[in-house]
Amino acid sequence: MSRPAKFSADDLLDAAARAVLDHGPQVSVADVGRAAGAPVGSIYHRFRSREELLASLWVRSIRRFHVGFLAALRLPDPQAAIEAAARHVPAHCRAHPAEARAMTLFSRQHLLQGGPESIRAAVEHVNDDIDGATGDLCARRYGSVSPELQEILVIATRLSPYGLVRAFIGADVPALLDDAAAVSATAIATLGDAGSVRS
Repeated sequence: MSRPAKFSADDLLDAAARAVLDHGPQVSVADVGRAAGAPVGSIYHRFRSREELLASLWVRSIRRFHVGFLAALRLPDPQAAIEAAARHVPAHCRAHPAEARAMTLFSRQHLLQGGPESIRAAVEHVNDDIDGATGDLCARRYGSVSPELQEILVIATRLSPYGLVRAFIGADVPALLDDAAAVSATAIATLGDAGSVRS
């Protein structure tokens, strides 16, 4: 009977997150091994390459971020949902600095075009629930759904808050960014009100 593996995939991804926080995007497999207290061979037993390891960390980090973000988007009151979703971005990055840093390792498009084949499907569908919840929020906020209105909500709840917090990722995220993200999201969302969207 074979011995159970000493290090699970999650153990190694936890170590990779810590190593990324310490070393940035140039992190090596040896850095991850030191963070895990594991030989490099144990890492390659679970992940075929450094890129597969880091891409898997990216996917896991995005999914963990999405838990709170989805809960915010699904709040019954659409205005409260917009504000809560925007606040979640800096709040999550503050509470989980290693995961926040890991989310900056790749863009989704980069991984779709040239990332490891083993994680391609996960990357392709990683935003499905978020996109669906954004469409539902769009219908509740504006009374209709269109690509333009959904784009406004993406800017309000994702792009603008992320732009505010980006410079602080991996360091202390100021508490005032939560209010700044909410105020900005509220203002941006009004661009979708009747007569405001440019054709």
